[in-house]
Amino acid sequence: ILVGDLAKLVKQNGRDIGQKRLFAWMRDNGYLIKRQGADYNSPTQYAMELGLFKIKETAITHADGHVTVSKTTKVTGKGQTYFVNKLLKAE
Repeated sequence: ILVGDLAKLVKQNGRDIGQKRLFAWMRDNGYLIKRQGADYNSPTQYAMELGLFKIKETAITHADGHVTVSKTTKVTGKGQTYFVNKLLKAE
């Protein structure tokens, strides 16, 4: 699922957190890359090794013919369980 959907899932479990605060929390706790640039909000090596995230790459062909690759960070099933438990214990 997307990180925004994970925020909704956590909110349903009683922790008041939205998408922006969840992104900020993940950056502050070393799950997402803080450094501004192309890899901003991408998972860190540590988070990928834990199996918390997957990256979906989509090729986009523009009208003038050039192709760009869009990268979307998705949370795995294992990641969902991990973050819901972690955020509810942190409260």
